[in-house]
Amino acid sequence: MNRLSSTIVCAILFPALVGACKKSATQTEAMQQERQASTEATPTSGWTQTSYTYSIQTPWNLPQSDRYSYSSGEHHFWIYNGDACQFEGCSTGPRSELRMNNDYTSGRHQFEGDVYIVSGSDGTDIMQVFGGVTNATSLLLKITAASSGTIKRYDNETLMTSAYNKWIHVNVQHDADNGKIYVYLNNTLKGTFADRGNANHYFKCGVYNITGSRSETRWKNIKYWKNGPVGQ
Repeated sequence: MNRLSSTIVCAILFPALVGACKKSATQTEAMQQERQASTEATPTSGWTQTSYTYSIQTPWNLPQSDRYSYSSGEHHFWIYNGDACQFEGCSTGPRSELRMNNDYTSGRHQFEGDVYIVSGSDGTDIMQVFGGVTNATSLLLKITAASSGTIKRYDNETLMTSAYNKWIHVNVQHDADNGKIYVYLNNTLKGTFADRGNANHYFKCGVYNITGSRSETRWKNIKYWKNGPVGQ
């Protein structure tokens, strides 16, 4: 084949090869995107959002507005060291909390919300799954001052560091039938934990207990979900 013939053959074949390569790359990208979408399902996929009512619990000897406010979709909760508990004569720590009226003893239930933890909050529980046999709660998410804000399960497992002064998406799934709790932060599963026995359960969020001088959280987009897949 002379040089002219070679040039003509390449001119004919090369565009076809390029087109084939582009098609293959496009198909590969589409497959990758499909796989990525399938592995990034949110923790609420397959769940049913459920309406709820709630009450606010604050120190008994102060006006509620001294420790709680609500504006533009945000609940603000704060307490000081030395504050009283929620009713006269109680012996628990100070609190400013939303108590969701979603009492349950069986089934699958999920809490969802966004939390902003103000720096300096220390030794404070920011979210609870209330109810247990060996303890009063099945889960506490706790903030300490270490590492610019560390979120732990009770005083045990570290779930996140550098948690101060940013919005964090929280999902907590409770499979009460099988005694399991799944904790997600920013749509990432951070741990699966045994609950502390079947009892009357409900969800709470805000601030409860304190070792620093002042603790504050802000919560928004609080939702309640039921009967979906857990640990996805």
